[in-house]
Amino acid sequence: MLKIAVTVLLIVAWHFPTTFFVPAPAPNEHGWIVWPFGQLSTPAFGGLPGAIAPSTPTTSGMPTLALACAGIASLAFLLAILSLWGLLVPAEWWRPAALVGSLASIVLFGIYLSPWAVIPLGVDLVVLWGVLIQGWTQASIVAP
Repeated sequence: MLKIAVTVLLIVAWHFPTTFFVPAPAPNEHGWIVWPFGQLSTPAFGGLPGAIAPSTPTTSGMPTLALACAGIASLAFLLAILSLWGLLVPAEWWRPAALVGSLASIVLFGIYLSPWAVIPLGVDLVVLWGVLIQGWTQASIVAP
């Protein structure tokens, strides 16, 4: 049962940073509770656009820290899910992938801090709590 719960947690954790790549259109162009990035989402602080973050998620151009964090978090959470289920990647990758995904997502949502970032940050903190405090491992989650 824990394996299913952690899988759902990781899918939710994967979903939020991935919305950076497909921001919500009208009428939710500022984002909303299940899709935190909209076409008009902007970094939390005015000085961040540039190398740290694009002025909006849909802005194309040079890579930014926000773009890298979104990509790293999305990929790391996918690897964590695959590792948890023993598919394509070693089971030992579960903890590092979950940690890297959570930390990258926290940086991303710190850059785009808004009321819509509360739930993704909470999900990331639950993943960190499970890995660092509870000592979740792939073996302990899968064990009956």
